[in-house]
Amino acid sequence: MQRTLVIALLVLTAIGSSCSPPPNVVGVQTYGTVVGRVLDATTNRPIPQALVSVGSLYTATADKEGGFVLTGVPIGNQVVQVHAPGYTFVSKRVFVLQNKTANARYLRLVPAALPAGEATLPPPGTPSPSPAPSASASPAASPAASPTASPTASPAATGSAAPR
Repeated sequence: MQRTLVIALLVLTAIGSSCSPPPNVVGVQTYGTVVGRVLDATTNRPIPQALVSVGSLYTATADKEGGFVLTGVPIGNQVVQVHAPGYTFVSKRVFVLQNKTANARYLRLVPAALPAGEATLPPPGTPSPSPAPSASASPAASPAASPTASPTASPAATGSAAPR
């Protein structure tokens, strides 16, 4: 009886190891995190409560600043999808690394009722670390810092170059 039980356990152990699921099956993988912001493409304002997902298992809603965090996302190439009422659907590919955070950056939604031919704004610049401003920094060097800069008439928006 004991000999039969030992043989049965050996057979089951051998069969069990060959029947393991492949490493790309959900539940057996390693995971990472995806972060980003959801913005209106015409105003660059955040879209709170937008639904962000990777597949149907990993979902989050954007906060009041449009930010989102998706945790427990399987590693590898993933498609981040964003839906919000009154906006068109958008998706973006990201590569998720094990125990790392992938930044989807800005996911910009176009209003569904946008008139044909109306342009969208370029995405906002990605903030980067910079040294503390020095006393010799000129406020006129940055259009955002200049009180006379016009937000609607820039050389990029009109397609003409500014005279030098």
